[in-house]
Amino acid sequence: MWWVGFETVTWTGESEPTWYETLEGEAKRGFCPHCGSRHAAIDSDVPELGIVVTALDDASGADLDPVNLSFCDNAVRWLPQAPDTQNSPVG
Repeated sequence: MWWVGFETVTWTGESEPTWYETLEGEAKRGFCPHCGSRHAAIDSDVPELGIVVTALDDASGADLDPVNLSFCDNAVRWLPQAPDTQNSPVG
């Protein structure tokens, strides 16, 4: 998944995601209340709200170019690495 972090978010549309605590006291995930797609994440050790980039109205900005990759050892072989990125300490 391709995530971007925001310090503040203003939800537009009918409603904000339905939140579920996935790790008690540590993590929540936000899902579309209509279709169930995962849109957002809140993790206690990350100061930003994570949004799935494909949920944004416009994902064409250069400020959304990937800068960090996680779980590279588990990536499918046919999927190329994103250029100019570093491996995350996670995964």
